[in-house]
Amino acid sequence: SEKLRKHGAEVVGTLLLVMIVVGSGIMAEQISEDVGVQLLINSIATTAGLYGLIIIFGPISGAHFNPCVTLVDLLYKDTTLANFVTYAASQILGGILGCMLANVQFGLPVVEFSTKERFGYELWVSEVIATATLILMIHGCIRTGHEASVPSVVSLWVGGGYFFTNSSIFANPAVTIGRMFTDSFTGISPKSAFVYVPFQVIGALLGFVLTSLFYPLDLQPPKKGDNLYRRACVLSIKDFINKKTY
Repeated sequence: SEKLRKHGAEVVGTLLLVMIVVGSGIMAEQISEDVGVQLLINSIATTAGLYGLIIIFGPISGAHFNPCVTLVDLLYKDTTLANFVTYAASQILGGILGCMLANVQFGLPVVEFSTKERFGYELWVSEVIATATLILMIHGCIRTGHEASVPSVVSLWVGGGYFFTNSSIFANPAVTIGRMFTDSFTGISPKSAFVYVPFQVIGALLGFVLTSLFYPLDLQPPKKGDNLYRRACVLSIKDFINKKTY
């Protein structure tokens, strides 16, 4: 069914994303002892992998791979509460399985809880910024008629975020939870992970507010079979063009 295809895409997409993040981190540790080089390898692999995943799974499920992205869709009434819950569950399941698969590939224990503490107000602020700007990138593209640019914009922003955020841009509860299951370069201790998640949610809400402020929508009465949010975005795009604001 269509619903199964969408949720399956979210499971597999998030699985592959976390496998890329964790696997490239393990490989980076084996290649170099320089933390800067390790981070660069991790960033390049994530950028390339995320771009491909959004391209192939976007037409199926929207390629969210992130409960925060689905939460913002819920706030825009572009999805239902039930679908948000099942999407988030699919994403978290995929994140855990992806981490386990990365561990297996490199001969590590299938499940090995991370001992790496990532704790401190500066990291929490960083996660708010990382998640808020991620949401702004996504919906800024959609609302200005550049939806086709989402794969490149999002992947490049995440890749750059490895270096311009103190937390190395987790910005994703499913990925954060998944990364608890590896005691390697990209791991995060359960204690740290469960503190990260609320700040990521705060960041998502901030991103929602910023997008609404910068790109206000002229919401119209819905028609039968209409997607109100997408149609409002189309109207907003036309308004931008008419006003020649960019």
